[in-house]
Amino acid sequence: MTCDIIIIGAGASGLAAAVEASRAGASVLVLEKNHVPGRKILSTGSGKCNFTNLKVTPASYHPASPAFLKKTFSALPPAEILSFFGKLGLLWVEGEKGRLFPRSLKAQDVVNVLLHELDFLNVPVRTLTEAVSVTADKAGFSVEAVKVRPKWEKSTTAGERTVYRAARVILAAGGACYPQIGGGSGGYGLLASLGHTVSELSPSIVPLRAKGEQLRELDGVRLETALKLVAGGRTRAESAGELLFTSYGVSGPAVLDLSRAALAALREGPAFIEADLMPDYKPAELGKLLRERAAAFAGRAFPHFACGLHNEKVVRAAAARAGITWSSAVPADCPAALTAALRSFTLEVAGSLGFEDAMATAGGCALSEVDPASFASKKVKGLYIAGELLDLDGDSGGYNLHLAWTSGILAGRAAAKK
Repeated sequence: MTCDIIIIGAGASGLAAAVEASRAGASVLVLEKNHVPGRKILSTGSGKCNFTNLKVTPASYHPASPAFLKKTFSALPPAEILSFFGKLGLLWVEGEKGRLFPRSLKAQDVVNVLLHELDFLNVPVRTLTEAVSVTADKAGFSVEAVKVRPKWEKSTTAGERTVYRAARVILAAGGACYPQIGGGSGGYGLLASLGHTVSELSPSIVPLRAKGEQLRELDGVRLETALKLVAGGRTRAESAGELLFTSYGVSGPAVLDLSRAALAALREGPAFIEADLMPDYKPAELGKLLRERAAAFAGRAFPHFACGLHNEKVVRAAAARAGITWSSAVPADCPAALTAALRSFTLEVAGSLGFEDAMATAGGCALSEVDPASFASKKVKGLYIAGELLDLDGDSGGYNLHLAWTSGILAGRAAAKK
């Protein structure tokens, strides 16, 4: 045996698993295909690393899995993630909506406290080493790995193969998002080869492409909004927060929160986003405001009425939707038509920007095949599955990293007991 446990992947779940397994006395080897561990962690929270959230509940995850997550959070209560990082020496600060960041506001510090602990525990992390096959037998596992050549070193030998042996394996290879910094589908392929069911993958927490007039004119506009996702004649999801208009569609926190549901709805038929561009006004209040404004500016050019109401690009777009000519005088039906356009500015969803711009991966290993308290495979003895490989993804705001730490810690502890 090379060691007790081989961990495939040195991302959030893999590093957490390595710390806990080694602390429990197991000999551990970590294999990572990237040139540095924790590369995707470094990109989270715009480089600040929103590493968890104070409001973690099963409702923050999709598809809805309350029974599974109730057992997970019973085995490792959310507050214990803070205890885990506190013991590593990390201090943190609270942002909006319960988001927690390292006090330094540097993602590198989150990675470093984990790597310092692994260095202290003498756990080797072999980078530029990609696991390409995992085979189970009566004695344990064989993991075949190949040497990866970094793009900047053309002279480095690539393709050299090594077979490692271990009693147990923790698969923590990460999801398909951000392939430009190491994301990919390799881990899902390993799962499938071991007999696990892997559902269709799709990007999650991702900007959306949209159809609709005025997108180019609105490009770059940011505003607070309330959104509804409408498909099949009913509201499928709702969100609120910042919306960013782009030339290709829409982005911003409010859109990212809807993106998973939007793409799922789109697979069934047309899907639409209805944006309330003035959510701080109730419908009756907005109608009254516009009627009073129309009376005050009666007989004057519409731009006089519009100036100061909102961002000019927003009012122009809403006016066009309402059939109002910008250069005309304020029309009599202006209040009613403009109210409707501002309250329900509708865009048809056309797709997403794909895994290259997604923060998470939807789909993966069927939860019915994984124990929720240990993340042990129910199909292959000695195999554990953690992080994004699971068919379980969270909202934006630190929830996905929280689940990665949680599943990694529980898998590491359980694997070390065998």
